[in-house]
Amino acid sequence: MDLISTSSDQCLSKKVKGYIVFKSQSKVPIIITSIYGVISLMAFVLMFATIDTESLSGIFVVLVAMPWSIYFSPLIESIGIDSMIIKTLFMVVGVMINAFLIYSFFSFITRRK
Repeated sequence: MDLISTSSDQCLSKKVKGYIVFKSQSKVPIIITSIYGVISLMAFVLMFATIDTESLSGIFVVLVAMPWSIYFSPLIESIGIDSMIIKTLFMVVGVMINAFLIYSFFSFITRRK
């Protein structure tokens, strides 16, 4: 295993079976992104568990996918397909974008210390 140290951000990387694995000094970005992921997963489970009984079963998914749920609404309407699968896929994309942004933000903040 090669250990490579960079002096600019003091991160270590090592090659493990052909992949480069970065060792960060802080686990905060992973923890906060995981919490967001669990909340998002719970919102999706709630949506599918109450889909037959409640007309507002997807409201929590829309909230955790904000602001992308607002941006994707005109796009979904322009497609012209009123399908729950398409809407759910767009909400999954919104949640993934938010998770990436949360991870990136907290990685930047913890790296600047």
